[in-house]
Amino acid sequence: MRKLFEPALLLLLRLRPTDWQRTLAWAAVVGVTGALSTLGFRACLVGMERLLYGTDGLVRAAESLPWWLRLAAPALGGLLAGAVLAWEGRQAHAPHGDYMEAVVLGRGELGTRSSLLRALSSLCTVVSGGAIGREGPMVQLAALTGSVLAVWRGMPVARRRLLVACAAAAGLTTAYGTPIAGALFVAEIVLQSLSTDTLAPLLISSVTAHLTMAGLTGSHSLYRMPEVAELGGPAYFLCGLLGLLAGLGAPLYLWLLDRAKTVLGRWQIARPWKLAGGGLLVGLLSLQAPQVWGNGFSVVDSVLQGGWPWQALLLVLLFKVAAVAATTGSGAVGGIFTPTLFVGAVSGALFTVLAGMVFPAALPMQVGAAIGMGAFLAASTHAPLTSLLMIFEMTENYRVVAPLMLACVLAVSLSRLLRPDSVYASSQRARAAADPRLASAGDLLRTDSCTVGPGASIADVEQRLLESRWRHVYVLDAERHFQGVIPLHELAKRLKAPHDPAAPWPADLLQPRFPSLSEDMPLWEVLQVFESHPGERLPVLDAAGRLLGHVTKTDLVLMLREQLAIS
Repeated sequence: MRKLFEPALLLLLRLRPTDWQRTLAWAAVVGVTGALSTLGFRACLVGMERLLYGTDGLVRAAESLPWWLRLAAPALGGLLAGAVLAWEGRQAHAPHGDYMEAVVLGRGELGTRSSLLRALSSLCTVVSGGAIGREGPMVQLAALTGSVLAVWRGMPVARRRLLVACAAAAGLTTAYGTPIAGALFVAEIVLQSLSTDTLAPLLISSVTAHLTMAGLTGSHSLYRMPEVAELGGPAYFLCGLLGLLAGLGAPLYLWLLDRAKTVLGRWQIARPWKLAGGGLLVGLLSLQAPQVWGNGFSVVDSVLQGGWPWQALLLVLLFKVAAVAATTGSGAVGGIFTPTLFVGAVSGALFTVLAGMVFPAALPMQVGAAIGMGAFLAASTHAPLTSLLMIFEMTENYRVVAPLMLACVLAVSLSRLLRPDSVYASSQRARAAADPRLASAGDLLRTDSCTVGPGASIADVEQRLLESRWRHVYVLDAERHFQGVIPLHELAKRLKAPHDPAAPWPADLLQPRFPSLSEDMPLWEVLQVFESHPGERLPVLDAAGRLLGHVTKTDLVLMLREQLAIS
């Protein structure tokens, strides 16, 4: 009977998922949790807006308020947001950073208290009209779910970071409804790697997040852009020119934001009052242009429909840039992604109106706004592929793809000449500071090692190797001291000969000389050991020779590649 079922049993055991396949499964799980956390934060924002203003949309709310409330609301919101941040700073003892830093720095662990309090601070800023994106706390909360799950499962650092990155991609996908661009944003800007090892889990996470969002709220494009006719040669020429102008304007925009942080950072006042001052500046600007309230989604959606005069576009553009500078410069927590889209869309529409005086009807305002949005985003982030797919997925308009490709490439080329650092340069510099030579084998430690004792039977050793699909099984004594390994190929030779499965495994199968690692061994030394060892895993021993776990070559390559990508 055993001989009858043994082939089927061996086949089932060989179908056990590998580490890579389990990573993809966990990527799908965090895609769901990241989407749920993002949708939850969005529901809180909508509920607060309805409760406070009785309407949806911050611009509409600002237009309906009397002047004194339009002035006071952002200041009061900034005061509350600053108070939350001040309290969070007194409570937290570990570095937190924004969500991009959280994806790639440290041990892949996010502080739950810090993340929740920063999200609450951002909620206060956004609901009160602060000119900042809501995607920042959304992605931070999504990344938090990935961190919690990775820590709970005891994953090594490399896999933990990857899972947090997957959750961040899920959050971005849910925030904008862009599953492809959500994955590429994290791969291209954060991880700076488009390899299968990183991109496949990100795509899985983004897809499951998109499905979760579609099942709960429906699936639709973020912006309602009308259909446009096929573009001709003059339109392509103008799109290329718009890309160059975006390459000039984005560095200036980022310089203004940096200057605002420097100037407002010199205020020697408590943090709550500093954020209140930034909110007061936004309130003053909104007296003339209520469109500066919020992240600007409704304004961009309106500009994509066309029909704006150039005077209104210029006024809104100048006031919005000033409002974003005041909000971010005061230290408010939030995203810069959506405000950047706003500046690009309005700039593109303004360019279209002015260009129409020379080339009448050559480039519709809707197309100019979409091209400007993508080109300005590409010039600010230095990520043309992400920007291209982001605009296409948000508008679902294929006719803008070809001219957008031209504009994005030209914008990035010129922007990099004028300003080598992107809008996320601070996160990338912090990431670069995480020198791989400071990491050690203990950072990659896995504890689910395949082990047997000296008196185990041949059947037990065979079963352990079949279940784990390892090429070696570690032999430990009663106190977990490492004795050596039993190779799979040597055991297979014995199994072909007549033997008693219940008998102890033969002592001559043991290979006591097997390379090992110490927990504090730096990664460059771990790499040297792997260079002389063809296997996938190496045991990690403490000073007394007891087994602590093992390190895989895949995890080592993942961590080193993350660091080399930015060097």
